[in-house]
Amino acid sequence: MMKPGASPPLRAAVTVVLLLALAALAGCSSSPASPAPATARDSLLSYDRTFDAALGAMADQKLVLSVQDRRNGRIVGTHEGETLTASLQSMRDGTLRVNFMPKDESPAAVALQQRVIGSYNARMSNQSILGGFKSGGGSDRGPTPCPAGPAFCN
Repeated sequence: MMKPGASPPLRAAVTVVLLLALAALAGCSSSPASPAPATARDSLLSYDRTFDAALGAMADQKLVLSVQDRRNGRIVGTHEGETLTASLQSMRDGTLRVNFMPKDESPAAVALQQRVIGSYNARMSNQSILGGFKSGGGSDRGPTPCPAGPAFCN
């Protein structure tokens, strides 16, 4: 601490040092979140609603579900010999990331994965949150919020 009678140049120097230290701290941040791979979808819904949407998407495509582990966020299903795993992961920003991964990269497994992702996107676009969602226009990004509310969503 400075003495009450410290000289003005000393006070100015201490003030500048403190301001520089605060500016340096304000500039620190964590690394940005990695972008979601093409097999993943981010959700702003609750954990249970997101899990149910992933589970329903797999059921829509007639997968026989062998694992439904809500606590650990894991669903495993098979259809015509192809196995697909869905996993939920909490992200730092509060969203949930849902990852759909086939057991192998065969064309049939990738086609099944794409059908499940399509069903998941359709289910998520039907959820009414923050004014509703509209179709992503065939993009790989999934649903986008309606700017004017659900009454104006097409």
